[in-house]
Amino acid sequence: MKQPYFENIVRAIDPENAEYIMGDSEITGEFERVLQYLRDGKGRLAVFVLGEAKQKVREFSGRRLTPANIRVGDGVTINLWSDRNAATVIRVTRSTVTVRQDKATINPEFKPEIIPGGFAGHCVNQDEQTYTYKPDAKGREYTFHWSRKYQRYGQPGNLTLSKGRHEFYDYNF
Repeated sequence: MKQPYFENIVRAIDPENAEYIMGDSEITGEFERVLQYLRDGKGRLAVFVLGEAKQKVREFSGRRLTPANIRVGDGVTINLWSDRNAATVIRVTRSTVTVRQDKATINPEFKPEIIPGGFAGHCVNQDEQTYTYKPDAKGREYTFHWSRKYQRYGQPGNLTLSKGRHEFYDYNF
């Protein structure tokens, strides 16, 4: 079995994103393991890993943004360093996507629990933050470029874009 065999499997499962899936090192690494297990005579293990790889292919579009699956109106996350901001896709071209930051309102029930430590304190419950989101016509706009090398949308300064709205404030940074 060579790479075209795996590419055919990927195209059968998700033809829209096949090009991007075949550029995903996690998934192609699974296919390489299948080949290695077959060479080593571990057929049952190869079948198991192939099943796992197929599942990752089926889940790919739900987890990852690509030029094939991003649409105007989609909710996305601008990944800063440790903070994240929710945004809405407002423009898509062949190699770029422009987003506008949403108005994110933290759940008023959330209260950061700070304990002594670090420079001033450490928030032990920051993963419990939840937000509601509204599009903001005056929100800051960002344009991200597709990177074939990294298989993601990004811009200088290490800002990246991911699927879904996931606001997060890092109280510990």
